[in-house]
Amino acid sequence: MYDFVLALMVVVASVFLVLVVIIIVSKGWRQYVEASMRRRRLELEPAFFKYVVGTDPLDSYLPRPIHRGERELVEQILFDVGRVVKGAVRDRSREAFEKLGYVDHYLRKLRSRRWWARAEAAEKLGLMGSEKATRDLIDHMEDPVPEVRVRAARALGSIRTSEALLPLTRALWDPGRWSAIRVAGILIGAGDESVEILLREFDKMPSHAKISAIDIFGRSRSLKAIELLRELLKSDDADIRARAAFALGAISDPTSSPWLTTALKDPSWAVRAMAAKALGRLKEEDSLEALSAALADPQWWVRANAAESMKNKGPRGMGALLSMLDSKDTYAAQQAVQMLQESGVLDEMIARLAAEDGALRQQALDVMAKLVKLKRTDLLTEMAYTHPESSIRQRLAIILGLRVHPQPSA
Repeated sequence: MYDFVLALMVVVASVFLVLVVIIIVSKGWRQYVEASMRRRRLELEPAFFKYVVGTDPLDSYLPRPIHRGERELVEQILFDVGRVVKGAVRDRSREAFEKLGYVDHYLRKLRSRRWWARAEAAEKLGLMGSEKATRDLIDHMEDPVPEVRVRAARALGSIRTSEALLPLTRALWDPGRWSAIRVAGILIGAGDESVEILLREFDKMPSHAKISAIDIFGRSRSLKAIELLRELLKSDDADIRARAAFALGAISDPTSSPWLTTALKDPSWAVRAMAAKALGRLKEEDSLEALSAALADPQWWVRANAAESMKNKGPRGMGALLSMLDSKDTYAAQQAVQMLQESGVLDEMIARLAAEDGALRQQALDVMAKLVKLKRTDLLTEMAYTHPESSIRQRLAIILGLRVHPQPSA
């Protein structure tokens, strides 16, 4: 029994020793390979940066031929270069991928039976941005595996040619097979190129695709879509009118103000609400009168958006809100009070009750009187009990008709 236990211990110790040796050797080998790759990267990377900013063929910049085992390293270098360069310089990076055979390699992988290999190939081809891959990627937008379809769509969005982007705009037509949110994100990333195609295709689109396109126009903030969006404010579809108003606000072109001001009188409250919100994103101040009128709208969302937009107009907007305290329309006056309180203007007015400047103090007293008349004294009552300055507490107590001046709580 003793001999058996001893032999077992020797075997276990031997196995353990072998595992330790394997781990040490593996770690040493890995460190050696990583160090070797770092040296090779330091040797090759400057050559590729010189190539992308130059005009000569790639071979004239390389210090030596690229070995077979360095293909992955070179691919990573080119991807890193592509992330930091734009325009014609990026085109040089794409040409290098084509010349070195990377595009052909991933086009072959795109035909693999394994879906994960196809997905990886589509993603890499998108990073390379080669137009040569366009036709194959379009074909794989019909791949049976959703992940492959999505990556092929992203790759086409990266290529950004009309041929590549057109299938993506058509994908908006099929909400059952494609997520409109995903496709929209890809088209937004493609910028003005996708906007131009959507504008050409817009009249042929079904209603749900038009709505997605309008959202893309707004989120891409392209000035090229402004004319169409203004026309859509006259659409028979209230949803389209509302989304067009929102998109114009997102683009924030101040010349759209007259169209949005007109939309404040739309028969649909949703359109009026979106128009009011959109006007708050424009820098102009000519719409303040129309927004003031919108404070009397029977729909709360319209009033709330109009008040917020007036606040966003700066000092003139705040002045217009203060003037609305005299409005004969209860809705308008109450909405103005709400926004003035949320924006901190009423706190500022309360602080002016102790101002040495008589004009400022009188202005504050006038505002307090209007609040009392509107029966919006909740903030004033709270400040009458809690404000740190006794003179302000006293004045508020008098304004509110409190019999005994309240003392601040301990």
